[in-house]
Amino acid sequence: MRCSDLRVRLLAVVSATTLAATAVAACGSDSTPDTGAQSDSGGAANGDARGDAFASGDGAGGDGTTDSSVADTSATDSGGDERPPSIRRPFLVGSSLRSARSQARDDWSAARLREDEAFTLDAGIGGELAKAWLTDGLEEHASIAAFARFTMMLLSVAAPPELVAASQRASLDEITHARDCFALARRYGARDAGPGALDVHDSLGPMSLADLAALTAEEGCVGETLGAALAGEQLAVAVDPEVRRVLARIVRDEARHAELAWRFIGWAVGEEQRGALGAAGVTAAVAAAAAHAIAATRAMEIRPAVSDVAAWHAHGRLTCAEAREASERAIVDVVGPCLEALGLRSQQPPARRDGLSPAA
Repeated sequence: MRCSDLRVRLLAVVSATTLAATAVAACGSDSTPDTGAQSDSGGAANGDARGDAFASGDGAGGDGTTDSSVADTSATDSGGDERPPSIRRPFLVGSSLRSARSQARDDWSAARLREDEAFTLDAGIGGELAKAWLTDGLEEHASIAAFARFTMMLLSVAAPPELVAASQRASLDEITHARDCFALARRYGARDAGPGALDVHDSLGPMSLADLAALTAEEGCVGETLGAALAGEQLAVAVDPEVRRVLARIVRDEARHAELAWRFIGWAVGEEQRGALGAAGVTAAVAAAAAHAIAATRAMEIRPAVSDVAAWHAHGRLTCAEAREASERAIVDVVGPCLEALGLRSQQPPARRDGLSPAA
């Protein structure tokens, strides 16, 4: 999906929620603002995990490793792991981005792809692709947990039913995404093309509305907005029919997930504006969390490209530099305008003209 199309979609969502919030605020409220619910704007729910998630290189396997068995490279907690920008909602717990380890099983990858599309790949690039799609599968698997938690937390803050329903549907989308990515990993030679147990310890604690808004700004408004843009870039370079089918669905679904994140933020800001109980601090928390996620994205290390860029593209992958440039375009063209439409000025300086780092 092009940034221009994504911007139009998300700005429409933000504008609609902002108008609704303004109408409610104009009518006044009998609620007394809860001044004791002020967020620290960093939010324990945020932590520094997004920085870990973006402080990486080319994508899994982008360092030239050719072994298609990737069980030992799939960490359960990425506190120090190097990973590329992700095209899915991260599962953040405190300062960690969690995903399961891979293991040998076929129930998550079986009967997902047509077998009539033959292709020939060098063993090296095949191994790199297997690692990349397996990492994606594990992260999509973790996104199921992220949306399950989001649904629970929506209920805890008395969110509207349409937001709860959309979150439930998004969890089902992520199951499909995970299974498709595991199937691609298996297709390219991964022996352990399935997820092990996911550590969900301490992932569901008390959150104020400001805390949940901060987490959503980081996971959804920045994370999934960039994810939708990145998936669109992957689809644009992909040639393999099965990869294109998988990515086309991911692009469509991730755009809807990004819309959900912005709709929730718009509702939460509206709750603060009308002085609802427990809604203090939402705006400050969202601004700080978005700024943190943007800064972490821009701090991503750019590592050397893979061994065969043409094959990498044909099978739906971007190099680290391409992912970084696509992320910067989405920050400037989509995330920034949406924040401004909510009345939140970006706390990040504009990027340099080369698009690779913020201005000094």
